[in-house]
Amino acid sequence: MASQPDQTEAEPSSLQRRSERTKAAILAAARTEFASSGYQRSTIRAIAADAGIDPALVMRYYGSKEKLFHAVLDVDLTLPDLGNVPREQLGERIIRHFIGKWEDERFREAYIFLFRAAMGNELAAARMLTVFREQVIPHTAALLARCQPRLSSVRPR
Repeated sequence: MASQPDQTEAEPSSLQRRSERTKAAILAAARTEFASSGYQRSTIRAIAADAGIDPALVMRYYGSKEKLFHAVLDVDLTLPDLGNVPREQLGERIIRHFIGKWEDERFREAYIFLFRAAMGNELAAARMLTVFREQVIPHTAALLARCQPRLSSVRPR
């Protein structure tokens, strides 16, 4: 009996690619539906219809409307490593990073959704606070520590 060749992780199968496309379509449709109708009025059926799939697939991939909402709220800023950037270039690098992100439609839509949802949904507001607490604050604190003047080099008169 001949064995099947192993699929490498570098080469996803057509089933894996189709699954990823389906998940992306569900997330995009959910983001739109939650943004326009709010969490309470949004339905799995409406999201599935917008994604062009059967509602059972939404449940298969995400399990519930609440879990889907969590997936939509999962935002990663992917902040750049600025450890080797000269201090005088930090501001420009950060601004360029966020402008580049904003020009990416998927990123822009996710953040618009997160900010809108956070204004009327406690779960979304908590997620936004978590994003800032876990991603923005530590990154900013590290940058501020680098930018503080070296007090040890200042001698009192």
